[in-house]
Amino acid sequence: MGDGKIRHIPLYSLAFAAALLLPVVPWAPAVANDGVPVDTPAKNDDQASAEDAWQKLQNERLRLGDELLKQGQPEAAIRDAFDPIIQESEAKYRSDDTIYFCVRTQSETLLYLLGVAASHDKGESGKNGVALAPSWAYAYYGKAYALIELNRFEEAGQSLDHALKLSPNNPQFLTERGFVYRASREWDKMLESHRAALANIEVATPDNLQKTERARALRGEGYALIELGQLDEAERSFKKSLKIEPRNKIALDELDYIKRLRQQKQ
Repeated sequence: MGDGKIRHIPLYSLAFAAALLLPVVPWAPAVANDGVPVDTPAKNDDQASAEDAWQKLQNERLRLGDELLKQGQPEAAIRDAFDPIIQESEAKYRSDDTIYFCVRTQSETLLYLLGVAASHDKGESGKNGVALAPSWAYAYYGKAYALIELNRFEEAGQSLDHALKLSPNNPQFLTERGFVYRASREWDKMLESHRAALANIEVATPDNLQKTERARALRGEGYALIELGQLDEAERSFKKSLKIEPRNKIALDELDYIKRLRQQKQ
């Protein structure tokens, strides 16, 4: 649009550290047949110890993947970190009667499990819901990030769809999915994805990350609105983002771009 220049929004930070600070959800909340969330029976000491060791390994792999990405080694990150987490998690949590979710907040847990309960009440599903620590979903997210670095956008989108199946309301995943829609110039889907991220921040984003994830989603929303020709709305989105991160260069550059577009129309 406009001057024809390609405007680039950098990839969003992985922020794995935030996910890794969350403890494993030891109580694995399920949904009983009457639709009420319940706790599963407590594990014995040996089971709990084995589970802790397994989760620690997955967290270490996430850190390795993050580090390899920082070193510019996306293929190694996929091979040595993200794929092993995905493969082991899929084997560990294979079930025909359970829906697994990866969560970052307690409110996100309740959102998913109450959704499963509602399906029980409507007779749509007899499956139970279980909430897990977020490493499985973040492995898919990290893999998508690596695939984007390799310019394999279609595969990145597929990996993000897997992450969103595990964490449907995760604003970080929704924002990154919007980035991939940008690569395929699917502006309506990009806008929808970023607006979904904005709608879920209070529920599915830890308190210490809410400002950061909101600002990113607002910038993505603004970018899509520019491409859809809705300049006034785009300007409002970028200005809202600047109230959170006043010096953000991306938002400031996009506002300048909007000014140039308006001048060209005069």
